[in-house]
Amino acid sequence: MFRVGGATSDRDDGAADGARPSSAWDDAERVALIAVGLVSTIVSVIVLARPALSVSGLLLLLGGAVALNSARSLVAGGRLFQGGLRRWGLPRWGRAALRELGLLGIGAIAVAIGAAAVFFPGPAERVAVFLLAIALAAQGLARIFEGLGGNVPSWLRQASVATGAIIIVLVVAALAFEGPAILAFAVVVGVILLVNGLETVVAGLRPHDPRQFEILKLLFFSAFYGLVLINWIDLYSKSVPSYSVWLVLAYMAPFGVLIVFEGVEAWPLATSLGLLVSLMNDLGYFFMGDLIFGFHEPLAPWIVGQLGFSGNEVVTVFQAGAYSLNVTSWMMGLSIYARVAVVAAILTYWWRRPSGIYA
Repeated sequence: MFRVGGATSDRDDGAADGARPSSAWDDAERVALIAVGLVSTIVSVIVLARPALSVSGLLLLLGGAVALNSARSLVAGGRLFQGGLRRWGLPRWGRAALRELGLLGIGAIAVAIGAAAVFFPGPAERVAVFLLAIALAAQGLARIFEGLGGNVPSWLRQASVATGAIIIVLVVAALAFEGPAILAFAVVVGVILLVNGLETVVAGLRPHDPRQFEILKLLFFSAFYGLVLINWIDLYSKSVPSYSVWLVLAYMAPFGVLIVFEGVEAWPLATSLGLLVSLMNDLGYFFMGDLIFGFHEPLAPWIVGQLGFSGNEVVTVFQAGAYSLNVTSWMMGLSIYARVAVVAAILTYWWRRPSGIYA
């Protein structure tokens, strides 16, 4: 457990905790990695929930995600030019330059192959499958190259090497045991994208303080709790009296422990985690229903309604005993965007000020 403190200094907390000051390139790289990781994770859930999409739709999703994830190698390889021409004057530039040029090359090849699988699939789907397999193998090799570098923390190097090895093993296993079957391969790619996406998000966040790792653990727990446990209940138990009030309490219940044991000053963190659970419920409801519980809900129209694009169409009913409220699409979308903003603001605040958390 850890305690959240109210006082923080005005100086740069990353520097206070021993992290080196970040450059504009570092900040841009972190944002790019987080964005790529989130997209990869979202696409993986869609693919795993609906592996039996049309071949063209599945190839579009898979090829786009593979190409986007391969772009991580381009970002990592771009570190070669971070220091400008001065890098070339360093006595030991050879190995680093070769490794990062290799990342650039592998990344460019993987992006091109992934794009080719989407836009030029050839006369048969097996051609596109093999192209995606080559792109994924190149992506795995690039992750291993990235892990062998010396300019990232040791835990991140180990994670990159492990992720790259897992990607290559899964690709080889899929082609060896299942053959170039698009549906079987889609499931494997979905797993790869999920693992890759989560590791990429963490790589972009770059935790450098043990207290930041504690926040990451809470985030992963919140995501699992909301996506699996809450959705499991929500999909089957709407007949409970005052169901919506009970559901809100279920969102917040695990994080009330933070307030009980850490004091009321932990309420912003506890609230943000509860809101994150609610987002996993409202955005992952039918995705989890299709993936785990055998539902067959049309996902595209449902998510359009959840995001507020269906206007005054009623998407759910808030049940509070004698009181109930028809929640329209625009109301749901507005609440989702507001919760995203609150969660992002609170978690960003504490992530940048780990010295305010007492482990």
